[in-house]
Amino acid sequence: MAVAVHKLTWEDIKNFPESHTRVELVDGELIMSPVAGAAHQMTTGLLGARILPWVLAHGLGAFFSSPLHVILDEHVHYEPDLCFLRKDRLHLLKDAYFDGPPDLVIEVISESNRTHDTVVKFRDYERYGVEEYWLVDLREKHIRVFHLADGRYGSLGIFSRGERIVSRVLAGLDLDPEEVIAAL
Repeated sequence: MAVAVHKLTWEDIKNFPESHTRVELVDGELIMSPVAGAAHQMTTGLLGARILPWVLAHGLGAFFSSPLHVILDEHVHYEPDLCFLRKDRLHLLKDAYFDGPPDLVIEVISESNRTHDTVVKFRDYERYGVEEYWLVDLREKHIRVFHLADGRYGSLGIFSRGERIVSRVLAGLDLDPEEVIAAL
């Protein structure tokens, strides 16, 4: 018996009811993730509390510390933990989503979907032009920062306790990973 497969698009899912479940599209396949754990949520909260005031004080653009839909193409859509859009690109911001890649995406790696953040999202954020990608690793207690150059991510470093994160998108931000990686 033949089975018809239909790749989903943003149009197919944009009117799903709001829930606490993360809903993403990877090459048209619906991926649903459970609510993040306490350490994950504390870390995203601490990162947001440190980065948002700095972005606002410098008038850099819009920073989101709760998931917002990011539409990279009709079959690829994510809800990053944190993301930033420069003020000259705010036209990409719609009511409930970004219509294109943010300038910075920060993902706190969950043990239940480590490969999703470090391989699948890494590939897609690189492919669709997210300028900078941070991977916050609670297990290893460090933050890896990648910057896009000539269509490929290069490492700006792996930053841990006592070091200052280097970012090209948020140049001048003074942030020690120890300040934001929740230790429960």
